[in-house]
Amino acid sequence: MPMQRVGELEVHYRERGQGTPAILIHGNWTTSLWWQPTLELLPPGLRAIAYDVRGRGKTQGPALPQAMPTLAEDLLGLLDSLGIIRAHLLGHSLGSAIAMQLALDHPERVHTLALLAPAWVDGMPAAYNLPSHQLSVHDSRDYYAGALRGMAPGAPDDALWQQLLDEGHQQRREASLATIQALVDWAPGERLEALHGIPSLVVSGEKDMLSTVEMGQRCASLLGARHLVMKGVGHSPNLETPRDFLAKWKEFLEER
Repeated sequence: MPMQRVGELEVHYRERGQGTPAILIHGNWTTSLWWQPTLELLPPGLRAIAYDVRGRGKTQGPALPQAMPTLAEDLLGLLDSLGIIRAHLLGHSLGSAIAMQLALDHPERVHTLALLAPAWVDGMPAAYNLPSHQLSVHDSRDYYAGALRGMAPGAPDDALWQQLLDEGHQQRREASLATIQALVDWAPGERLEALHGIPSLVVSGEKDMLSTVEMGQRCASLLGARHLVMKGVGHSPNLETPRDFLAKWKEFLEER
């Protein structure tokens, strides 16, 4: 089980391949295991590292704070500790916000940005800030399973899915409650226009009810990025159609 000391954390990560580093950043209520299909289908020439964000998975240490600058600093510390100068960043949902924040703070460390089901770039609507819902998810694995299925309607109900449920449901309560407020507070908006020099790809699922196609369009417009809409897909293209997604990501990287 690879672990890396990063400040006050012992960060757990999964690694596959050799070549240019690519950091895979998972979303809320998930872990690095969410990237397992990506790691198994990894294109040649990449060294992919999927890590557990603080408060989640096997990463040890304080779950707080969950503010985006702190989560981006955790990622920067991981890059430094692994001796990685620049990397492709691939972020899903919450992970997209972490990737964008790192790019804002340290653009020289980023080769490309690929953002799946991107976080709200103008701040999460306060209506989604429901601590009672977060606690209900913690209190019932069945409730959590239903919520996760809504986020990945096309993912197969297989052994990996059960592992995802087991790992994700162990997310620490304080992380869950702090993350929703962090997403309300994180609103870079037009600041993202400063990242036009970084080649970027935004991927939306046609059936994503959380990070909608319109949200993806807004994010892509600010970044000057290509916007790809995957038909018949929900919030998680990397689980629902991993081969199709990997083909698009590989094409994007080869063009750059």
